[in-house]
Amino acid sequence: MDYKYIEQLINRYFEGETTLAEEHILREFFAQGEVPAHLSQWQGLFRSESELASAHLDEHFDHRLMELVGETHVEARRITFSRRLRPLFKAAAFVAFAIVIGTAVEHATSPGTSTEPPAPTVVQDELDPDETTPLDIRSAEVIENVDSMKALH
Repeated sequence: MDYKYIEQLINRYFEGETTLAEEHILREFFAQGEVPAHLSQWQGLFRSESELASAHLDEHFDHRLMELVGETHVEARRITFSRRLRPLFKAAAFVAFAIVIGTAVEHATSPGTSTEPPAPTVVQDELDPDETTPLDIRSAEVIENVDSMKALH
C-alpha cells in the first residue's frame, strides 16, 4: 500500500496548511490498529488529538465546580456623606496643627521677642566731682602715659 498521500498530509499538517477535513483523515488513519513502522512515531499525536476532540464535559460539571469553589456573598456597605469627607477633615486638622506649631516656633525664635526679662536700666546717680571712680583713675593714667611719650619725642 502506498502511504505517500498520508506523508504529504503530515508534512502539510506541521506547516499549518491542512484543512479540517484533511486533519480528520489523519486522525482516522492513525486511529486504525495497524500503522506502517515509519509513520508509527506520529500515531500517539493524532490519537491523543482524537481522544481530546471526543472528550466532553457532562451536564453536572458546572454544578460540581460551583460546589468546590463555593459562592461567597458580598454585601454592599453604605457610606455616608460625613464618612466620605472624613479624610478631608483629617487633612484640614493636620494643616491647622502645623500652622499653630509653626507660628509658635517662629514666635519663640524671632529676635524681637525674647522670653528673658528685660535688663534693668541703670540710673546714673549724680556723682560728686571730688569722688573718683575706677574709670576716672584709668583715664588719668592713660593721659599721663600719652604725655610722657610726647616728652620723649
